[in-house]
Amino acid sequence: MIISAKSEGRQITFSLNKMSRTIFLVFALFAAANCDQLSVLYSPKAVEFSGNSRLDSEALPEVFGAALGYSVSLPTEWDGMTIKDPFNTANGAVVVVAEGLDSLAVDGAKSFQLDGNTGSVALSELVQKSADHQGVSFEVDLKESSDSFTTPLGTVQPDDEEVKPQHLKPKSNKADSDFLRQIAFLNGLSDLLVTSTDRIPTVHIVRVSFEALLAAHEPNSPALEEANKLFVSALAGLETASEKAFDGAVIVGLVTANEGQLVVRSKRQAVQPKQEEEDPLNLALKYNSNYPVMFNIILWFSVVLAFSLIAISIVIGTMDPGRDSIIYRMTSTRMKKDN
Repeated sequence: MIISAKSEGRQITFSLNKMSRTIFLVFALFAAANCDQLSVLYSPKAVEFSGNSRLDSEALPEVFGAALGYSVSLPTEWDGMTIKDPFNTANGAVVVVAEGLDSLAVDGAKSFQLDGNTGSVALSELVQKSADHQGVSFEVDLKESSDSFTTPLGTVQPDDEEVKPQHLKPKSNKADSDFLRQIAFLNGLSDLLVTSTDRIPTVHIVRVSFEALLAAHEPNSPALEEANKLFVSALAGLETASEKAFDGAVIVGLVTANEGQLVVRSKRQAVQPKQEEEDPLNLALKYNSNYPVMFNIILWFSVVLAFSLIAISIVIGTMDPGRDSIIYRMTSTRMKKDN
């Protein structure tokens, strides 16, 4: 009886360990499948993206801002981007946000997984960064556009006859019609970038919604596959147009954001500062990367100023107060003589 009890205990333990591993794998796959993604479609030679490290979604404005040559206010340890030449950074940024998608495979793009699900909202802060540097920015949500939308370059009107799908049914399905209209808007924006002769905005943020389309069709259906191909083709056209408009000094990115898992702040709501937790180890604060530079400037300037003051005091103290001295000439009074 004792042996049988032990054997049953081993079987129960083995089954529990196997079940826990299965549950862990399921949760790991679910978390990996629902991660947002940053894909860099094009970047200038001075900005290099490499590796596959994960990026905090809140740091997206800092990444694009650094690629534009802006100062970074929130330093991050992400090593996916390297600025090779700080004097030849990008002059413009074109970011497309695909709301409703977890990820999208684009040939030739460098992709990074995003930690958190606030990247779509955080990108709105890039508009403020551009305004702080006296740049013109442009942000549009194509889902809310009906007949046309206005940009600093002009008005974009979609050409519904340009896109002729095979599996999508725009006449009988409103979700298909709305999505094809967004694709037409993207193509119209590409044409406007190429033909415009005015000052091109520094930052373009374009939001495309897949939510209604995903709700109307089954996963892996021919309609969704066709929609992805149309979207990738529109992205390629926008990338080519942006490269020509900025003479190659542009960064083009795609951010996928699963809006179904977003419980986030409003677009105009400020980011709430994180509350500092008590450190039981009493570790020192992590200083900014500019701290050593400022410390050395202040230190050696103070040393030079102190030695200069000492030298000036010694020279004045040992000066001969003769009649040839400027001190004697300025302080002596001439006696009046009667002729």
